[in-house]
Amino acid sequence: MSSTLKILSDIKYAIKSHIFLILILSLLAAGIQAFITRSVKGEYGTYSKIFPLSINKAGGSSPLDGIRAQFGISDKTDYEKIYNVKELVTSRTISTIISKSQPLNKKYSSLAAWLIDDYNTHLPFWKNKIKINLSDTNNLYATGAGLLLSNTTVSNDVKTGFTTISTTSHDGPLSQEMNEKVLEELGNYYIRLVTEKPRTDLYKIQLMRDSLQAALYANERAIAGFIDANQMSVKISTQLPQYKLERMQKEIEALYTITATSYQNAKFKLLSESPIFQVLDLPGEPYSFTKPDWKKSSMIVFAITFFVLCFFFSRKIIWRMIMEELSKS
Repeated sequence: MSSTLKILSDIKYAIKSHIFLILILSLLAAGIQAFITRSVKGEYGTYSKIFPLSINKAGGSSPLDGIRAQFGISDKTDYEKIYNVKELVTSRTISTIISKSQPLNKKYSSLAAWLIDDYNTHLPFWKNKIKINLSDTNNLYATGAGLLLSNTTVSNDVKTGFTTISTTSHDGPLSQEMNEKVLEELGNYYIRLVTEKPRTDLYKIQLMRDSLQAALYANERAIAGFIDANQMSVKISTQLPQYKLERMQKEIEALYTITATSYQNAKFKLLSESPIFQVLDLPGEPYSFTKPDWKKSSMIVFAITFFVLCFFFSRKIIWRMIMEELSKS
């Protein structure tokens, strides 16, 4: 039965007898890894930091809510749960809109074309280039949106509540423009979102106001026609329809006054409504630069290869030791 020292000595001899081959293969693996790592192009990154986004309800309910309340109708929409910054930034809809946008670099017709060119130009040798027919705009924008999403990250700081949007590419100005386009479209989305309800309220209130105005004019014409037709009558009974029309006129006037006021409030709300979107840090220079460390990666591969080969050449000894231990039990 082999002792522990005997086993260790056998392992040492097995490794020593193949040390030259082990070193050659380890160096070869490390060299290949260094070559591959050096082939990867560095990336420039930038970020923007924004305050938490929320929907501004302009300090209270909308003008239409007051009219709804008179009829027992309430709006129970939970506006705090409508949006999610990360989901919006990484959504296909917003990313496609961004990829369609016109960049400042006039060399490219769209941000998607710039992203694809940046990808193809700095592509490692073992990857295939993206081939896009520029006339196929749907495929062009979809591919650009995919590249945008793969180079954009959104992180939220739980303690401070700030949201950081980071973008990377092989071109510093491209990374900056990607980030700026994200902020721009994110702001546009919230503007559309928070003004949709005031616009709808304004339209509905305008219809109500116009309808009440028409009813008021019709009622006034009815009163005038009734007075003209009964000028010579002295009977009280003939005045009853007139009293009824006058009461109706007062009701319509009261509703019209409320609706007209609400209409003006709705117009003001539409003009004053805006999202709470405050940028703390704007994207721009200095850009961060990241590139894989070929020395570190090659050393790791060398160490792993060396260990695996040592194990391989001493496998029979290790297997014999395992079988002896199993035979004891």
